[in-house]
Amino acid sequence: MKLLVSITEPCSRFEPTEEPPTEPPEEPDPAEPPLTPLPEPLPPDETPPPVEPGDPEEAGKEVELSPVEKCDARVHSRRALKGTTDPTPGQVKDVLRGLGYIDLRIHGPQRAGESVEFTLDLRLLGGELCLSGKVTGTRTVTDPYGGSPEVTCPDVRRLR
Repeated sequence: MKLLVSITEPCSRFEPTEEPPTEPPEEPDPAEPPLTPLPEPLPPDETPPPVEPGDPEEAGKEVELSPVEKCDARVHSRRALKGTTDPTPGQVKDVLRGLGYIDLRIHGPQRAGESVEFTLDLRLLGGELCLSGKVTGTRTVTDPYGGSPEVTCPDVRRLR
């Protein structure tokens, strides 16, 4: 959590915000009833209705990343995986752990031909950032994409 927040902090300063109002909003009179009615509280013996699960087909589709998450992706991508000339999945996982990623966020790594592929789940507080990577002995290539929190990052159907 600390790692993800530290990477996001500089990016969040540049998020576009809506235009500030030209006049300050009028303070409501506390004696007046609210303009929108508040929901009625449930009686203590009632449980809230179950939340309908989303469409699994929709949940598996790639989603657009916000400007902040695109910035985060660039920062995560620059944290290069360097080292051995012929990396193994175990070595890649050890390097990712050394960079501060926890096992819960690391999917893979697994051998794919001459390289090792992995996926990082970087979704935080409603975010959608996933990052796939491919490591060879000399180079690391990453590809950021958005994924719904209803599915794991490797299960997102990519647009490419």
